[in-house]
Amino acid sequence: MLFAALLVGCGRGEIASTADAGDDSASAASRAESLLVAGSPLPDRLETVALADAVALGSVRTRLDPAAAPAGSPDAARTIEAARLAQLAADLRRRLWRFDRTAADAREAIELYGESARLAAGTEAGCQADRRRALLAGELAGDATTTYREIYLVSRRQSTLAGPPKPGVEAAAAACLAQLDRTLAQAIAYRPSGDAMRALEREGDAAAQAPTTVVVVDAVVPSASSARILDPAAPPAPAMPSTPAGPNADVVVSPIDDASTKAPAKLVAIERYATEEGARIVLRLSSPATFQVGSLAADDANGKDARIYLDLARVNARGIARETPVGGVVRRVRVGANGGGTRVVVDLAASLYRRIFYLPDPFRVVIDLGTRPPGAGEKPGVGGTREVRRIAIDPGHGGNDAGAVGPTGLREKDVTLDIAHRVAPLLAHELKIETLLTRDNDVYVPLDLRAARANAFHADLFVSIHCNASENGKATGVQTFVLDEAKEGAAARLAARENAQRARGDGDAAPADLSLVLSNLNVGDLTARSRHVADLLQRSALGSLMPRYPDTKDQGIKTAGFYVLVGAEMPAVLFETAFISNPDDEGRLSTADYRQKLADSIANAIKAYKAGK
Repeated sequence: MLFAALLVGCGRGEIASTADAGDDSASAASRAESLLVAGSPLPDRLETVALADAVALGSVRTRLDPAAAPAGSPDAARTIEAARLAQLAADLRRRLWRFDRTAADAREAIELYGESARLAAGTEAGCQADRRRALLAGELAGDATTTYREIYLVSRRQSTLAGPPKPGVEAAAAACLAQLDRTLAQAIAYRPSGDAMRALEREGDAAAQAPTTVVVVDAVVPSASSARILDPAAPPAPAMPSTPAGPNADVVVSPIDDASTKAPAKLVAIERYATEEGARIVLRLSSPATFQVGSLAADDANGKDARIYLDLARVNARGIARETPVGGVVRRVRVGANGGGTRVVVDLAASLYRRIFYLPDPFRVVIDLGTRPPGAGEKPGVGGTREVRRIAIDPGHGGNDAGAVGPTGLREKDVTLDIAHRVAPLLAHELKIETLLTRDNDVYVPLDLRAARANAFHADLFVSIHCNASENGKATGVQTFVLDEAKEGAAARLAARENAQRARGDGDAAPADLSLVLSNLNVGDLTARSRHVADLLQRSALGSLMPRYPDTKDQGIKTAGFYVLVGAEMPAVLFETAFISNPDDEGRLSTADYRQKLADSIANAIKAYKAGK
């Protein structure tokens, strides 16, 4: 086979090491070198990707930050070391590509080889990096004519960098140039002819005139098949033992200062979502109202189920069905008049824990039911690890809600779903974690039901994926949010935009109301755990993106009142992948390479969390 012949001699690099850029970079580089020894087994994909990213990040730091290099290292030595690390990361990614054929690994290796060739231009090491880049581009394309074209251009480019031969002086890249000549001779059958060859020669002239510019061919490769995404309606694993919901003493909730001064409210709709392990019932009202909560035990003698009830003061329910079947752990929801208001009764199929709260603007009463207590806390694993068996991934927006739209029309809902489809197979294959997508196609899912699906799934983590946007279109970078009252203007505006799909008017939330909701839900412990997950995710994203996109800005971790996170019973974060309103960020979001890096970063953060970090 021609490709086998072309790949002969494409082994370890020739760049000599000077000194490592910091202990972390040295450790990562040493580990990467050990994995490139013939016969050395590769760890799982996520660990290998994370290691390659760490080595690549070490290359960036060595090049840009003198403090990251050994003391006294001259600029030239730092540049050569940066080139060595870039090639080392590329070699690791190339080996991973050949193992599981994930195209993103090959593309990343091609980019890293190109960077190494640029940094070490005019040296044997730079020529070898450029040669490997060309061979891998042909291998990825699956086309020997592409290989010939790439090698030809490398030959022209490196010949110029090596300079004219001088008597008695060996060219800096003599061995590499000889290898290029042999490769071209082996691939002579794939040499173009006629106009095609003349066009290639013109490309060669351009490459010779700008020898430090490497243009990478964007090879077309078949897309990888997606792993099974767990259907939220499928029967889940056995639940934890259930216990009664507690005493049936009434609880009165007053979300407004003086309900008697307000006009009567109307029950607008009843939304429900249920599985065999949990349910969420959402009562949508036209305006705020006080309500009283109680519960009644099952009455087997009279054939009555256990039930909870809400008495909504000064609320009418005209137009609402008297009985609505639900399913799963809830048999039905019944509605009837009760004095001057409305009583809503939820008939239960099992003994469940309950949590009832309200959300402002628009006013909703949320009834969460489950077979395990809310906020039960994380489950310890073995040896300091955390037990993470199930994860809910929430692709933001969908259906008639496109989310933010970029300058050229890229839609947030499409980007978030694609990233989610990339994350799920990694979690399933590499970490053996069951994954629930709150939506698996282009459909609209109300914000209220997204956390509900995660709760009913008994997820251990909840990650909502979004694209950021700014008014002036200049902001850039990645950012992660956890649930809390928004204390900054920009965070408050962003939360309002994301919440607007459920809100009236301009979608502005009421901070005082939200603050009261959060205090009633006692999210303090969850907020701390969520912030830890957010920190791991933010660091993982920067580590994954910066080697390829060194100008990526760290927008940090913020708190805001995102309704999609309200009521989640597990650590929950909202990940803003980039600013789709920024032309540069939009261009990156439109590429498979960038989206794969984001997916890898989410998976690596979850892996670190599971490992107890």
